[in-house]
Amino acid sequence: MPTHVSTASLNTGKYPVLPHELSSDIQQFAESHFARQYFSTHRVGIFFKRKIPVEQMMTWQKTPLSSPLLQLNRSLHKNALKIFKVIQHIMGDRERERGMRLGTGTESQVSPAVLNASTSSLPNPSKAAMLEDERWLLGEGISHGELRDEIYCQVLKQLAGNSSAESVFKGWQLLCVLLVTFPPSKDFETYLRSYLQQATTHHEGRVDVMAKYCLRRLAYISRKGPRGKPPTTTEIETASDAAFHPSIFGESLDTVFRLQERSYPHMKVPIVLPFLADGILALGGTKTEGIFRVPGDGDAVSDLKLRIEKGYYSLDGVDDPHVLASLWKLWLRELCDPLVPDELYDECVRASKSPEACVGIVQRLPTINRRVVLFVVSFLQLFLEERVSAVTKMTSQNLALVMAPNLLRCNSESIAVIFSSAQYEQTFVHNLLLHLRCDAIDPDYIPTHGQGAVPPTSPPSKNPQGRRRPNH
Repeated sequence: MPTHVSTASLNTGKYPVLPHELSSDIQQFAESHFARQYFSTHRVGIFFKRKIPVEQMMTWQKTPLSSPLLQLNRSLHKNALKIFKVIQHIMGDRERERGMRLGTGTESQVSPAVLNASTSSLPNPSKAAMLEDERWLLGEGISHGELRDEIYCQVLKQLAGNSSAESVFKGWQLLCVLLVTFPPSKDFETYLRSYLQQATTHHEGRVDVMAKYCLRRLAYISRKGPRGKPPTTTEIETASDAAFHPSIFGESLDTVFRLQERSYPHMKVPIVLPFLADGILALGGTKTEGIFRVPGDGDAVSDLKLRIEKGYYSLDGVDDPHVLASLWKLWLRELCDPLVPDELYDECVRASKSPEACVGIVQRLPTINRRVVLFVVSFLQLFLEERVSAVTKMTSQNLALVMAPNLLRCNSESIAVIFSSAQYEQTFVHNLLLHLRCDAIDPDYIPTHGQGAVPPTSPPSKNPQGRRRPNH
């Protein structure tokens, strides 16, 4: 985004004048149906109060907000004003107020390491305070859906006409974190997408890289919906840098292969799949009741996910196969594009009752997609052995029920359509489990299992120095 901003005096006082291109974008936004319907009215002046144009209202300012940008329930006004101060603090536009309290609930959401931080336990207490603020902000957006658009608008406001390159960079980092936590409303989504799209042409400060990443995240989180609880402080730090250090979660299969090609050049499926699958076997998944159905501990799943994102493929400290099974499903579900491409979805639904047609669709998948499907189905077929299912209580129908949403994705916004399609998705996956011969579909790829993982032998290391590479 441009860093040089001139000033001019209008009848409402002095405020930065934006470059013509950005000014036009904001003016279009200001004249839009969304602005007319949802922006609150701001006025300035002592005796003759003049209405502040939305273009000016949506421009960077150093002072606190006197009222929310959008029309909100009055009970949320104080929250919105606190949020703006926190955004200013996160972006480096103001100092954190001494003794600032962010309200109830924060203590239960922020990790003890942050809340109990001191100069001796953490090298940078101010960073810990900032992460505490950011986690509170994300918690507000999760708890109060009405505040989500307000939060996005406030960040965009502080990016517009901001003369500090560092502040702009931090603002974009905050957008990256917001877009892994909760989506804007459908009303605001269109305008946020347009803003991000236009920002992909701004190369200064690598804004274009972050804007492109945010566009991908917006498309994903708009489908998925908000998280159930705020990200951990470690997850926040990871999400802040995700535009430059992509995760193997939430990306396309092509991107995942590019990320692993240096460390695992000969792997024909993403390494995370055999690592987690073999770990499930090593931890006794075939003897665990409800495997793939019973969720693993949420914090343990998040910790293992972060470890893998940093390249540490290790089972140290993990002793519950449900954790690995949950993460295995999460990786599949979070793929940027579904394993079965959208253009084949309707055909899968129509052909779901024909085993031959279902297998034929798998044969026609793109090579990478086909091999991942073969790996997933062949692994699940291990659990169909009678002696295994008798213990796990997971029949072929049960496995199809829990795995269908991870292989197929209905893009309809109609709840009725999604609900009715789910039955056909399950039938499609059920036919693959029973009839797909995974060793006979691709002559160049035959999936194997149980070769690389080892059971844990020591507690997890706080600062792992090496990387255990599964032997596949």
